[in-house]
Amino acid sequence: MTSRHLVRRQPTTPVQPDHLLNAQVGDVERIGVVSVARIQAGTFVTSVAMQNACMLSRAANAAFKVSPMGEEMYQSILMAYGSLAVTDEKLA
Repeated sequence: MTSRHLVRRQPTTPVQPDHLLNAQVGDVERIGVVSVARIQAGTFVTSVAMQNACMLSRAANAAFKVSPMGEEMYQSILMAYGSLAVTDEKLA
């Protein structure tokens, strides 16, 4: 097929951008990005808290095997961490 057989387009005027619509879309996108970031941050904090709680629980269990008389202290330390992880606003 040669170029002389192609149908030529009629020239058109370019469409002007809708600044109001673009601003509205940008606002909604920012809200979405912030929401995703908060969810990801919450997921990360939760994951770290769970890993730390597991590590502390294992440590308390190992300490109990070595020194069973400290069981209440080990559990108190574990509970204190759990309370901090759940209630500290800086973590969430």
